[in-house]
Amino acid sequence: MRLLPLAVLLLSSLLCRQAFAGTKSVTYFTDGARVEQEVGAPGGYAELPLPESFAPGSLRVKAPGGSVLRVELVPAEQDRRRSGELARLKERRGELLDRMAALDRREEIFSAAAKSQSGKAPRRTKANPDPVAALQQGTDFALSQMEGVLRSKRKCRLVLDAVEREIAAAGKGVASARIWVTGSKARVSYLMRDERWTPSYDLRLSGEGSGELLLHAKLPPREKGVQCFVSRGSAAQSMTAETVRGDFPVLARYPLAVTAATGDRLPARFTFAAVESGLPPGEASLYWSGEYLGRGPFRGGGATEFILDR
Repeated sequence: MRLLPLAVLLLSSLLCRQAFAGTKSVTYFTDGARVEQEVGAPGGYAELPLPESFAPGSLRVKAPGGSVLRVELVPAEQDRRRSGELARLKERRGELLDRMAALDRREEIFSAAAKSQSGKAPRRTKANPDPVAALQQGTDFALSQMEGVLRSKRKCRLVLDAVEREIAAAGKGVASARIWVTGSKARVSYLMRDERWTPSYDLRLSGEGSGELLLHAKLPPREKGVQCFVSRGSAAQSMTAETVRGDFPVLARYPLAVTAATGDRLPARFTFAAVESGLPPGEASLYWSGEYLGRGPFRGGGATEFILDR
């Protein structure tokens, strides 16, 4: 019966945590990205770590159903909470490394014991009338102990890897945003300088004078569960953004009318009618009758020629 209040408390804590878990989206531009995120602010306070690529001066904060009282940016090196968490994690890592070293030593001992037992010549004595069975028993004991050590090492390595990931995550970011609001949540947005989409093209030619040009958006690695948008404009002069999925979505398709194709066995140089003038330059992959032939630079909008790198 005593466990019931504890279970109710844990369940309510989990439900509250899920209720305060807000949505997050990233809009990629040609020169950066904008992050928009809703964070829970129980008690009117929220804290959000900002990534290394955070653009200074780009932070904006709203309080749906309330107002923003105060915002502070605390540099990572001055954040006592983060420093304390890193110190705790590093101490835990040191303990695990010591544990791994002790297990390595135990593995060496039991491995040597197993080899020693298997290498002994059986000698029958009054005290040991069945030496073969005794040696086998000793060998089995050493091997079972070594198996236990290996299991412990495997578990210890998993925990150590998890701690290393926590250390890496806790050490990321240039600052933490501390936010005070009236209400229970805050809506935050900011720009990232080093995150952008890269134009990439497919030239898919049928070999009979017709084809198709595909514009892809090559995206950086993203978190799971984050909604992604791509805009062909810049962060300062954004255009309409469209929802995309995957890390290599197709943004547009254009018919391609090939006027000439030259080369030896397989064409390496193509001329065609110009497509949309506003396309950005990028790398292009060439597919000829369904076969991939290689890559080369594509000048983008207004281009009338493509030469394959070989």
